Amino acid sequence: MTQTFVDAAGLAQIDRDRSAMIAEAEGRAALQVLEKLGDDDWRRPTDCVEWDVRTLVSHLVAQCEDNISLRTMLRREIAGRRRHRGKGPIDAHMAAQVEDHLEASGPDLVAEFAELWPRAVQARRSRPGLMRRTNLDTGMPTAPRVSVGHLLDTIYNRDLWMHRIDLARATGQTITVGDHDGQIVEQAVRDLALAWSEAPIALELTGPAGGTWLIGSGEPKAVIRADTLHYMRALAGRDPDVALELVSGAESALAAARRARIVF
Repeated sequence: MTQTFVDAAGLAQIDRDRSAMIAEAEGRAALQVLEKLGDDDWRRPTDCVEWDVRTLVSHLVAQCEDNISLRTMLRREIAGRRRHRGKGPIDAHMAAQVEDHLEASGPDLVAEFAELWPRAVQARRSRPGLMRRTNLDTGMPTAPRVSVGHLLDTIYNRDLWMHRIDLARATGQTITVGDHDGQIVEQAVRDLALAWSEAPIALELTGPAGGTWLIGSGEPKAVIRADTLHYMRALAGRDPDVALELVSGAESALAAARRARIVF
């Protein structure tokens, strides 16, 4: 049975050159959503419960700034810890990001993103190997430490991809799926497999960016099927009640798949 599924944990981590190509494609897809935002959209709530559309876009701009300037990133890290002591380090940093753009209009933020994202992609690609090999605590108890290289090459692209979905859902836009989406999903499934501590399962994700993978080591004890975008949202904590289909196997595997989380 295991021979019919791709071993997700054995997938290679994406390299910086392929990451840059994916990032360029995802930046273009995100801009297609951003450029359609109208006057009535900026205050709409999003699946990021503390952010409306304008605030979410300000986070995307600030993320670019952090990628381009390590000094800016460090300044916000310090500011976030000082101003938001009740938040975890990542949430505190993002709060500082948003605070830096409180006065910007929505259209101005879109223009900034269009100008900064290509620069951010190249800045991430150029970070030296010694820096890339440094390991970071994700702040998630169930997730292993990740390298800076993994953050730069995988997680930042994944973050923009998920926020594009957030924005499309918030404003009623169609979620478009291109060739690069499947590569982002594949790397997310890889991270799921690396963090998996339950009995092995076969995961079938349906739709144009989907695939079928072995999660865990050994013969799968269950086969679970889900819509790709819905399950990615569940892994990001957006949809804890995601509809999963137990094709075969134990109900406990279904519960494990439903509560799984990875870094987005």
